Amino acid sequence: MISLKDVSSDVTPAKALEVKPIEAPKEIGEDKSRYADAPREIGETSEKAWDIPKEIGENDAIQPNTVYEVDGEKHYTDDNGEVYRINNDLVADNTYEINGYKYETDENGRITSAEGKLQVKDHDSYREIKDTKCEIGKGDEKETDDRGHIIGDQFNGSNGMENIVAQDSALNQHEYKNLECQLAKEVNNGNDVHMRVDLNYPGGSHRPGSFLVSYSINGEEFVKVFSNDPRGEVK
Repeated sequence: MISLKDVSSDVTPAKALEVKPIEAPKEIGEDKSRYADAPREIGETSEKAWDIPKEIGENDAIQPNTVYEVDGEKHYTDDNGEVYRINNDLVADNTYEINGYKYETDENGRITSAEGKLQVKDHDSYREIKDTKCEIGKGDEKETDDRGHIIGDQFNGSNGMENIVAQDSALNQHEYKNLECQLAKEVNNGNDVHMRVDLNYPGGSHRPGSFLVSYSINGEEFVKVFSNDPRGEVK
């Protein structure tokens, strides 16, 4: 039996899910309906998220922004109830949405872009980052790195590896922060501010080499490039 047990302290789903085993046919004939929710194998490396059944019953719908336990592995769902993370790895070649911001990952499960309309955060205090620097950087982080938000906490950016990367501390606390503060003023003044961050990685590293930040204020577009080192802005 496959059981989905809610392990989130923040969100409680309507009901813990239990799915009875379904014997999928080798050759599905005309009647495919009862096999629509048959789970697919993840594979040895779990590179793709297992499809948690979406139609198990009216009271068993998969909840957004929730953590479920499936066969001993934690599956995290996004704003739309789609799995974007399994244990400490983001799902590869995936798109997901957290707090209204959209993200993309590459074949290695690295965040390649994040974008959305900047918003005023819905909480007063700073939310502690949930994941360690090692979990985020996969061993490629440097001692001088911070756990840097791609979309800032002040814009309601989330506090997990879905929005956090290994970022040079000087960059995080100065040049990148300065841009965030500039954009925060625009947002607080009621202006329409959109931001997109494209992350570039050297080789197979999980530590970004640079950040291409494209943003617009009431339709006027700007671009900045930041090197992930103490130099900060390079263009």
